[in-house]
Amino acid sequence: MILENYRKAHFPKTVFPEFRVDPEKCTHCGRCVESCPTMGLVMGEDELPRLRGYKGIEKACLACRNCEAVCPAGACSMVGTYRVLEGRYRTVLPEGVMPPRPFGPGDQTPFKELAERLTPVERVILTRRSVRLFQDKPVPKEMIWRVLEAGRFAPSAGNCQPWKFVVITDRNRIREIEAECMKVLRRFRDVYMGGKRWNRSLSTLLSYLYVNKMDQRPMTAIEKADQCDNVIYWNAPVVIFLLVDSRGISNPDLDGGICAQNMVLAAHSMGLGTCYIGLTIAALDYLPALRKKLGIVPPWRALTSLCLGYPKGKIDKPVERNAVPVEWIE
Repeated sequence: MILENYRKAHFPKTVFPEFRVDPEKCTHCGRCVESCPTMGLVMGEDELPRLRGYKGIEKACLACRNCEAVCPAGACSMVGTYRVLEGRYRTVLPEGVMPPRPFGPGDQTPFKELAERLTPVERVILTRRSVRLFQDKPVPKEMIWRVLEAGRFAPSAGNCQPWKFVVITDRNRIREIEAECMKVLRRFRDVYMGGKRWNRSLSTLLSYLYVNKMDQRPMTAIEKADQCDNVIYWNAPVVIFLLVDSRGISNPDLDGGICAQNMVLAAHSMGLGTCYIGLTIAALDYLPALRKKLGIVPPWRALTSLCLGYPKGKIDKPVERNAVPVEWIE
């Protein structure tokens, strides 16, 4: 069992969900393919979306159900979940999925009826989806400020408030960041995706050093960005870097995560869309000149980044999620 936790990090045995599309409902709009966070969906010869894989990955699907959320006709659906069966990235979540059950797992009431009994905050939490389709429309500065202000009022250990924001609305600067980060990300991708023995050995070694970066799923996101002209931030008009003070009390990363979620929920409550982007954060570790340009100098370090803008079409809606293990002590 101990050895199992340190092996099979390279293309582990994985069960992927089944993707279904109703040909009678599908409008062939391509929103599901365009906004898939990985290279998981492609439009087939019949002009219907289908799952695909590449290189050593059978299907490049995370079971995030983005396709269900963005489909305007309700034609896309997914059965099952993404599950790694072995090795250090073995899935620990329960296998079943369910729609929102705020009043207990036994309540089978449809969400539309449940929503009337929920607070506005609960409705935003349960319907918020990561947005990867943005209108070509600037976000007013006062609305960006409202999002930042929601983050500023997040709780933090000892009221330390260990955060700082870098807001970028210059499209050229965003593209520059994406291009620089892709130079680093391609190296990780190429090591993992290679089919030779040394690729497997090096990927396993790197999984000891960078356990959060050498999972196969980020590699599919890097591939998508590379195939889409280095676009990491989905052509969003605003990018916000959230920095944390490494001297923060207790756990500044946790404080920063709470701050970011405050910002995300506030944005969606105002009709904006957001998506957490971690790929650039991973690359910044190897790009000191870019960090300096962005003002990321000690004691500050980048924790995460958000893209922000007006969603193109309706995207926020509830989808099924894995059940969560809960232990009651009464």
